[in-house]
Amino acid sequence: MLVKRIEEVFECIGLASLIVLVFLAAVLRFFGLDMSWSTDMAQLVFAWVCFIGADLAMRQDRHMGVNMLVDRFSLKTQNGVLLFNNVFIIGFLILVAVYGTNLCIVNYQRTFNTLPISYSYATASAPVGCALMIITTIIKIKTNIMNIVKSDYSSLEKKVEGGDVL
Repeated sequence: MLVKRIEEVFECIGLASLIVLVFLAAVLRFFGLDMSWSTDMAQLVFAWVCFIGADLAMRQDRHMGVNMLVDRFSLKTQNGVLLFNNVFIIGFLILVAVYGTNLCIVNYQRTFNTLPISYSYATASAPVGCALMIITTIIKIKTNIMNIVKSDYSSLEKKVEGGDVL
């Protein structure tokens, strides 16, 4: 829960920073003042907000998905589909983390156009975000396996506002 809270705070600060940076750059450009560094800073913040936000969405099961077919299956079958998907997702995340780490290493000498910092700070968002999502996916796989072991699939029941179960 601490990691989730930290991610939520990071997302709020990151999104607020993006809004302020882009708005200030636009207003100052109107008055003829240069704030070109804000574009690079916004790019850096955006990369981190995207990957940390993806993990936050995954933790809360808020990723977009098409469940029209899967929702018609029994809870046991849904659990199997989710387990398969989670194993597939973890494989993909491992690939992105490995190649993202390589990208960080390759970009360590490259700097932003207007900021005197390494571009690796932006590319590091991919392996860090994927590592967080790998942890989240492992927790989900553990839940799927425990559902099978206990033959209890109640954790998959959809809840609507008001507490009713679908």
